[in-house]
Amino acid sequence: MIPSSSRSSASDGARKRGRGKRVDSSASATASACDWTDASSEEEERAVGVFRKALIDRNLLPARHDDYHTMKRFLKARGFNIEKAIRMWSEMLQWRMDFGADTILQDFVFSELDEVLRYYPHGFHGVDKDGRPVYIERLGMVDPNKLLTVTTVERFIKYHVQVIEKILSEKYPACSLAAKRHIDTMTTILDVQGVNWMSVGKLARDVVLRIQKIDSDNYPEILHKLFIVNAGSGFRLLWNTIKGLIDPRTTAKIVVLGDRYQNTLLELIEMSQLPDFLGGSCTCSNEGGCLTSNKGPWSDPQFMDAVHSGITSSRNRDNPIDEKKLTRQVPMYKNGNIQLKSDSKISVSPIQSIPLLDTQSNPVYENCSPIRTNEHLPSNRSATRTKLRNRPGGGSVDRFLVLVTEAVSKIIMKLLAVLYVFCRLPNVVVNVRSSDHQRLDPANANSINHLTRHDVPEDCVLQFLERLQKLEELVTEINRKPTRIPEEKDVMIRESLNRIQSIEHDLQKTKDVVKVTSQKQIELEESLDILRETASQVKSCWFKDCKYIPGGTSEDSF
Repeated sequence: MIPSSSRSSASDGARKRGRGKRVDSSASATASACDWTDASSEEEERAVGVFRKALIDRNLLPARHDDYHTMKRFLKARGFNIEKAIRMWSEMLQWRMDFGADTILQDFVFSELDEVLRYYPHGFHGVDKDGRPVYIERLGMVDPNKLLTVTTVERFIKYHVQVIEKILSEKYPACSLAAKRHIDTMTTILDVQGVNWMSVGKLARDVVLRIQKIDSDNYPEILHKLFIVNAGSGFRLLWNTIKGLIDPRTTAKIVVLGDRYQNTLLELIEMSQLPDFLGGSCTCSNEGGCLTSNKGPWSDPQFMDAVHSGITSSRNRDNPIDEKKLTRQVPMYKNGNIQLKSDSKISVSPIQSIPLLDTQSNPVYENCSPIRTNEHLPSNRSATRTKLRNRPGGGSVDRFLVLVTEAVSKIIMKLLAVLYVFCRLPNVVVNVRSSDHQRLDPANANSINHLTRHDVPEDCVLQFLERLQKLEELVTEINRKPTRIPEEKDVMIRESLNRIQSIEHDLQKTKDVVKVTSQKQIELEESLDILRETASQVKSCWFKDCKYIPGGTSEDSF
């Protein structure tokens, strides 16, 4: 909750933000590009002041993280609940120390990047019409098996964190200088044409869920819009079903489109900034393709020199700023119109199949001139620290919602695999375009305290996941079986069939011979019977003749 009764010096300074302006004499021409309007509500400014004071009291505010926007992002991620935000902040500092995130840009070298890009095409390419960097992934061309042969899960996670740190320290600042407005969000496009959901599901288990845990805990509030293009009817139907389980501020950022997505993308991105395979006109043929070109303001030496100069000045500060003076320091920017929009807790990463990563902004525009009250900073400071504000709005997502988001990610991967293998979902067209009324009303800043949540019982989610796990095991077992008989076995079967046919032929011939033999046997039996009868008659006649011979002899004797 935003403390409405706070009357600290920080809130007093926040309310005086528009009353005057002090320009540092060391500000350069580049710094003048930082004069942009930052619209933040007084409640948010008071909340950040209270949050900062609480962090200082607990010795949880290192100099490199003493930034207005970074603190506000963590507050927004926890619904402006101070205690929850402090806990999240403390865990973030501990993670950065254990993981080595503060020095990963210098310490880690991802030498296998070219091979990884071959099996997992992704990268930044250009900016949208508002100056935000555009991140693109072609998930249909991902080969998880080969990807994990050229790198390891641990190295890929380090590469992911290094990419996020580069976004914060290079891409956002360069885009801000080019657009002459504060940029701290990105537009993401996921091309899911030809995705093998079974293989991607394994990759999601091994890598994505670990990355999502890192991002949601340590890099809140970054994504402006996520477009999922070339989504099949099954995917769109499933998304339309499960989006009710996700916070509406999150679903408002996700747009699921079929194969007619070009006009929608061109509404937000110039054709020259969009790759040809997404309906644009850019090919980057001289750089080996759009996803390897790294096209954008961050590739402009002029912008990067200004960015690196700002980072150097911020990291070489000698004396810490007095707490009271810093809390009363409020930045003032001019000549800019930034509309208030809702940036809910959602994320994007270099390995994304669903929104994953929220990131913090990096304080690099050191030459921007802040506004102070009557108190002044120490005279030995040549430039003051700029606090470019994030847009207010966005969601408050607690630990349980993070769990639900992880569960939904697994559900999408696993259920789609089952549905596509067994069900062949009908061609149902579902329009998942987000409507404008889902955004947070910028005129009502207090509504951030009353945002609705969709609570899902954890037991139900876990039970559903167990059932899906069993189904996935069955599908995996079926998938391991060959789809066709091996050639050598096919030859053996054909030879066996030929032998069987030959045996059947011989058997038929044998049956014919036996039949003929049986007939001959019957004929022989009949012949024998006739012979017996004939022999019997002959024998009978012989005995008759022998009877009259003695009789004749006796007659002659008379």
